[in-house]
Amino acid sequence: MRSFRLLASWRWCVLAFLAVGCAHSSASAPVESSPPEAEWQSSHRKEEKVRKLMVLTGAEDTGRRMLDSMTQHFGEMSNIPSGFLEKFREVAAQEPIVELLVPVYMNHFSEEDLDAAIAFHESPAGKRFLAAQPLVMQEAMQLGEQWGLRLAEKTLRALAEEERELRHQRVSSEGQQL
Repeated sequence: MRSFRLLASWRWCVLAFLAVGCAHSSASAPVESSPPEAEWQSSHRKEEKVRKLMVLTGAEDTGRRMLDSMTQHFGEMSNIPSGFLEKFREVAAQEPIVELLVPVYMNHFSEEDLDAAIAFHESPAGKRFLAAQPLVMQEAMQLGEQWGLRLAEKTLRALAEEERELRHQRVSSEGQQL
C-alpha cells in the first residue's frame, strides 16, 4: 500500500508541475518587416507572452517545489542507488522543463488567449487567485491521494470478493459432480 501511496503522490506532483510549467521572460514591441521576418517576430512575441504568463503564475517556484517533492519521494524509495538524488538535481538543472513546455503552450493558446490570461493574472482578482493556488494544490493533492487509496482499497476488496465467489462456484460444481 505504501508503494501505491508513493505512486499516487508522484502522479499528482507531475500533473501539477506540467499544469503550471516554469520560466522567466521579458516583453518586446513588435516590428513590421518582410513576411518570413514577420512570422518570426509574431512567433517570438507569442513565446515571450507564454514565458511572461509562466512567470506571472509562479511557475518557476512551482517547478522548484515539484523537483523537491520528486527528490523527496525518490529518497523514500529503498532501491535508489547512492548518489542518485544529487545527480538527478544536477541533470534537472541542465535540462529545464520550460523548454519543453513553451511549445506546448504556444500550440494550445492563441496570442489573444495569452493576452487575456496575462491581463487576468495581473489584475487584483488574478493575484488573489494565484496567492490561493499553493493551498488549493496542496489540498487537491491530499484529496487525490486519499481518493486514490480509497479506490485502490475498494478495488482490492472487489477482487477478493470475486475470487471468493469463483472458489465457491468451483467448490459447488465439484460437489455436484461427485
